[in-house]
Amino acid sequence: MLFYFYPMFRYQGDTLFWNGVPLVELLPRAAALLREEYSYSGAFWLYQQAILERRLQLLEQGLPGCRFYYSVKSQSNLALLRLIAAHPRFGADVVSGGELVRALRSGFPPEKIVFAGVGKTEEEIQLALAQRIRSLHVESIAELEEIAKFAKERKMAAAVSLRLNPDVEVDTHRHITTGKEENKFGLSEQDFHEALAILKDNAYLELVGLQAHIGSQIFAIEPYVATARFLASRQNETEATLGRPLQYISLGGGFGVDYRALDAEPGFDLAGLAQAIQGIFPTHTEIHFEPGRFISAPIGILATRVRHLKTRTGKAIAIVDAAMNDLIRPMLYEAYHPILPVVRRNHERNYDIVGPVCESTDTFAQSRVLSELREKDWLAIGYAGAYGSCMSSNFNSRPLIPELLLDSLGRLQVVRRPQTLEHMLSLELG
Repeated sequence: MLFYFYPMFRYQGDTLFWNGVPLVELLPRAAALLREEYSYSGAFWLYQQAILERRLQLLEQGLPGCRFYYSVKSQSNLALLRLIAAHPRFGADVVSGGELVRALRSGFPPEKIVFAGVGKTEEEIQLALAQRIRSLHVESIAELEEIAKFAKERKMAAAVSLRLNPDVEVDTHRHITTGKEENKFGLSEQDFHEALAILKDNAYLELVGLQAHIGSQIFAIEPYVATARFLASRQNETEATLGRPLQYISLGGGFGVDYRALDAEPGFDLAGLAQAIQGIFPTHTEIHFEPGRFISAPIGILATRVRHLKTRTGKAIAIVDAAMNDLIRPMLYEAYHPILPVVRRNHERNYDIVGPVCESTDTFAQSRVLSELREKDWLAIGYAGAYGSCMSSNFNSRPLIPELLLDSLGRLQVVRRPQTLEHMLSLELG
């Protein structure tokens, strides 16, 4: 398959193009589809298959010989998962029973699914064992013992991997670091040795791998190299203790995405990483990565329209029809997303871009310089594919907004219907 390289966002004349697609035509077309089929008007998510396929190709080419377990939590729409599952080198990394079911329904075979998370329920562990997934990533001694108990009841050997905490420092937001000693994730050095002792003498546990995940939004190669060396030393100790080789080592995910890159494809030096870790692990060992945001962030935008404008000293306030219950990242992480008018005008002004939710934090951007806005203007909030729709909520009793996909043939399809008030209230008793 050939891929054409377009700037992610670019103005041609005064109209915005997204990966070569003119949004001045696409967004009204999507809005018309939603209006005709569902009598819906309002904000919506929009994804591009062409960008998704390109991101998968970047990983396949940049890290040859490696396997990938897509982090389902970053974007879990079934239609998108099916596209990823069609790539042979991709499996699924899930963190809940719900995500496990999504992965299975999307076409990921059980042997290409790993299950992470610090607090798996009894039901989730039983489901994973019943499906015979590739591995349960163990994060505590108590969890390991519980898995062994359930496996014994089933008269089977449970495939497990140990998630280790390498205590590696990364330059990222404090809310998305996961590899430091004080974080809740993974096994400590003491836990690791206790786990090995349990594994050595328990016939109902089969250790197949070691894993570490040090955080998200990492742009430097060095933390991965440090993590690789840490895991390689623990692999040597593990194989010597158990007397058998491990199947794989997983270096987690976290490849950074530059949310401010408009005219170039945001990325991470995958080829540099591949070269840096070459030779660290034995040749019999599969090397895994668990990318999520790197794949899903660029594939989606949040399409919203200006409802009202207010004037304040030195700036204006643009009230849009999307809100913090749709995209919470700017409020939760102080995250930056590009906000781009689909039609650009000559004059610029400072704007606060806010939603209608009854919270002061319902603010997508403050004092953002944009071309002059008018009511009913379309705005594209970029790099919204990761942790957008999957973190949305019904706060303020606002129904979940629809999701659409522009496929590789230029066809638009609704991949999540708009939630109605009746849907939202149907689970409540009163």
